[in-house]
Amino acid sequence: MSSFRNCGVMFAVLAMAACQKSATEERNEAVNAQREATETAQQAANDRQKEVSEANREAAKDIAEARRDAHERSLEAVENEIQRTSGAQAKANEKVDEANKAAVETRGEFAKDARERLDKIDERSRELHQKYDNKTGKDVPPDARTRLSQVDRDSQGMRTDLTRLDTGTPQAIQDVQMSIEKRLSAAEKTLDDID
Repeated sequence: MSSFRNCGVMFAVLAMAACQKSATEERNEAVNAQREATETAQQAANDRQKEVSEANREAAKDIAEARRDAHERSLEAVENEIQRTSGAQAKANEKVDEANKAAVETRGEFAKDARERLDKIDERSRELHQKYDNKTGKDVPPDARTRLSQVDRDSQGMRTDLTRLDTGTPQAIQDVQMSIEKRLSAAEKTLDDID
């Protein structure tokens, strides 16, 4: 029995040693497992960082390409706008030039016609002055000389106004033309009345 006891003690010592070794091994395995888990986590973090960096590089390249495309489209749109605007402006300038040329021609024709009428008015006024300068009394219509002098002053004023046809706004020029036209008609009527 004593050998059983000794065996039992020995068995217990051996079992404890076996258990202790087993706990140490488990501890070592746990440390190794923790180290492997840490390494795996670090590797996963590194892989994730690489993937994120690669995705960011690709996104940056895509953004840069999109910006380049947008910039090119913007430049094309600006160039197209400039071409259309300059074409439209050229047409508008051409129309303005045509309108100005027509206005100058119209003013020129009006001035020529008005000068011709003024020359006739002046000639008729001289004739009437000569006719009535030597006459007196009943042979001269009342206030004929005064009215003839007024026609002469109006004629000079209209000649001065004709020089203003090339200056001013279109409306002002048109107003001058209308005024001259009315005054020419009035002078012609006055001369007809005196004669």
